[in-house]
Amino acid sequence: MITHIKRATYLVATLTIIAFYSFKTMHNEQTEIKYKNFIVSYYGSNKVSEETLLENAKLIDIADRRFETKWSNKDAKGISEEYTSKDAVFMKPGKKPRLGRTEIEKEFSESVKGVDRVEFFQDELEFFGDMDVAFQRCHMLGYVNSKTEHIFEGSYIILWKKENGNWLIEYDMFNSDN
Repeated sequence: MITHIKRATYLVATLTIIAFYSFKTMHNEQTEIKYKNFIVSYYGSNKVSEETLLENAKLIDIADRRFETKWSNKDAKGISEEYTSKDAVFMKPGKKPRLGRTEIEKEFSESVKGVDRVEFFQDELEFFGDMDVAFQRCHMLGYVNSKTEHIFEGSYIILWKKENGNWLIEYDMFNSDN
């Protein structure tokens, strides 16, 4: 059973990457900026200013910090509200995907018990279409008992979607790098 879940997870990741690569090569408008230690890009048929790209990169960065704060506060409901109101998916290694905010809240009510705090570091951020969808590749560290040395290291990909003007997580998938 776990092998089927792993295969499905790899398949979803591969298809996501192929879809984004296909989208990138089909559209000729591209804007890139450097933000912190990574490149932020836009791919699509619209002209997007560097200022707009920077503004949206900062909004997603703020959303990452909100998520970290809610984790530290053990606020599983608050974490679930960082996901879209419909169709949100959270995938964790060795587990069935959690579909919707209610299931995502259940998952995080358990996860926050084992790890006191998390830190997210963006590696890549790409916006698409009408600047209403974004792909993010990041890595994270997890800590216990406020120690300075992390006990967990992982990588993840997120598909962000604008909902009512706010950047929320539509798809979230991670793996352990330990």
